This record gives sequence, structure tokens and C-alpha cells, in this order.
Amino acid sequence: LPIPAPLVCSRTRAPHTRLCLKHFGRSSRDTVSKVLLQRDVRVHAESNGATSSNGAGANSEKRVYGPPPPPPEDFKPDWQLLLEEEALHDEEVAELLEDCEGDANKIYEKVRQRFNARTAEIMRERQGREEGMEVLFRDFDASNLWVWMELYDYPLESERKLLEEVVDAWFTLGHLGGYNCLNLQVLEQGQQISNMKYDMKQATDEPLLALFHNMDEVEYKGNWARFWVDLGTADELSVDILINSLTQLSREYLGIKQLVVGGYNDDWREGTERKGGGDLFFRLGHAQGDL
Repeated sequence: LPIPAPLVCSRTRAPHTRLCLKHFGRSSRDTVSKVLLQRDVRVHAESNGATSSNGAGANSEKRVYGPPPPPPEDFKPDWQLLLEEEALHDEEVAELLEDCEGDANKIYEKVRQRFNARTAEIMRERQGREEGMEVLFRDFDASNLWVWMELYDYPLESERKLLEEVVDAWFTLGHLGGYNCLNLQVLEQGQQISNMKYDMKQATDEPLLALFHNMDEVEYKGNWARFWVDLGTADELSVDILINSLTQLSREYLGIKQLVVGGYNDDWREGTERKGGGDLFFRLGHAQGDL
């Protein structure tokens, strides 16, 4: 492309460039800009050679074009210095910097991978399964009961937390005597619930309270989850309520392929030996004797 010579200046091209671009259409401006940059770099290189030959470059103005010079080998960007400072107090950050040998590129790559993984976990939609959850019963021992759940997919951290909250809520109600078939006055009333008289004597004068005794935390192995529970003196109504709750959970949030109540899993036998006492620590954070 022919460029008017008076409109090009190697030392300060900003105003002349604007004038020069007016002579071209929009489709040619990118080409013109590249030509101007190449000419400026060439003129600058030639001027540097001339000044070095005549020794007059010390007092002349120098304008540098092109990419900046590379940083020194021991240079660390501000974000890396901040991470190294935080690593002194944060174990997660310290783990992030391990095996990077102070290499900013390696640190950046690990941060990017961690960010992408967290983003994928957050953005992943909770998907239930319309297929009905299969329910199987094996050897049932109310004082030493294992509950097994096979999931369709490997559970994410958020999905594990959701499942554990459901199980914790179920156990809390049982530990407070919520599953008592001898006191279902509202259910027995039928449809005439308005203005009914509730008998508190019947609710409180039970000779034997229906209470859960203990429960262990939910454990995971692959796409399987399990927990141990001692139903104590609570009625079997509690098992029906658990099945109903997990059925809806499977439909809307976390797909559960099958629920196995009782018995053992031959592929996951380790850790299934229980003494049946009250020495386990359940997820409410209190010992059984404290409640």
C-alpha cells in the first residue's frame, strides 16, 4: 500500500497515524497499522545503529518499540509473592505451591486447574433420576442396622453434604422420639382435623419412649454410600419415612440407583464390625449420654 511519506514519523506517530488512516477505508486500517509498526521498528533499529557508530546516542532521545524485554530469572509477579505469604498461614495454599519449585508457570497452571475443577463442581446441575429407586431388604437388626445406597454417579462434595443433611435430619427426629406409632393422634383422626382435641396425656405417658440410640457418619466408597444406625426403641415407621425421603431426594437432586436396608456388602466388608454399645459418635456432635 502506498503511504504518504510526510504523514509517517518514526519518533511520534500518534497524530500522523490518525491522519494517515483517514486516507484508507475501514478494511485497510489493520494493514496500514501493521506497516506503520514495521517501519517504526526498522527506523528505530537503523537510528540505534547510527548513534552507536557516531557516539552521539548518549544525549539523544530513544523511543523503544516492539515487545518489552524479558524479566530477570529471579523475577516473581505480585500474585506469586502474595500466595507465598499466604502459604505460611494457610495449609491449602501451601499444598497448592508444593512441587512447583517457585516456578510461576507451574503455580499458575495448578491454580487454573483448581479453579476449573471448582467451577465445574459449582456449575454442575443437580440432576435427579425419574427411574424409581430400587429398595431391597436383607437381614434386619434394629440395634445393628446398616443402610447401603448405590448412586448413579460418583457424588460431588455438594451432593455428599446434601445426603448427609437428609440422614442427619432423619436421625435427629428419631432421637427426639418422632417415630412413635403409639401416638399418631392426627393420623387416626382422619379428615376431621379442624378443632380436634389433642390428648397430651397420651403423648407423654408412654411407659417406653420411642428413641433412636445412635448413628455413625455416612461413609463413601466409589459410587456407594453407607451408614450404621441403632434404631433403639423407635418403631419401624422410621424406615418408611427414610425410604420416602430418599425416594424424593433421588428424583430431584441425587440419583440413587438402589437402597439396601440391612445385611452387608461383600465388596465393602471393612469397618462393619460394631460392638452395639453407645460408644459411637454420631453426627450431632454429642455423645449419646449427653442427650
